[in-house]
Amino acid sequence: MRIADGAVDHYLSKKFHRKLAYDWNNYRYISTSVNSSKRNHDDDVIDPFDVQPGWFEVQLPSMLLRRTSLVPTALQVKADFTIQKLRLVSGHKVRRNRRAWYEDYKKGLISDAGLAAYAPLVAEAVTKWKLTKGLPLP
Repeated sequence: MRIADGAVDHYLSKKFHRKLAYDWNNYRYISTSVNSSKRNHDDDVIDPFDVQPGWFEVQLPSMLLRRTSLVPTALQVKADFTIQKLRLVSGHKVRRNRRAWYEDYKKGLISDAGLAAYAPLVAEAVTKWKLTKGLPLP
């Protein structure tokens, strides 16, 4: 999802990985609210650079994020921990942002391409809903 309030920070914390403090390969762009939840969990949280298309999905109309069966078995526990620890399901700000993109899309303020560019998992959920349900969006 497009991040409006982001910052560049360390994927592996300076506290436990001091040698990587100035290593460009250790920097990630992250939402500040999500980053404050990550803290020093380092390798317990899945690296966003490792995430592949289809590993996560958003459910309509709840805007809940869930891991799919496409996540490799070896990474499923880490993916579940990431969703929980970073509050990607229970975090009100994250869900509110998803819902805002979705509502603007339903009002016609955002095109399919715009939704895909700014909130790709919401766009995928909309496409899936249209293909499988054949009903108006919830």
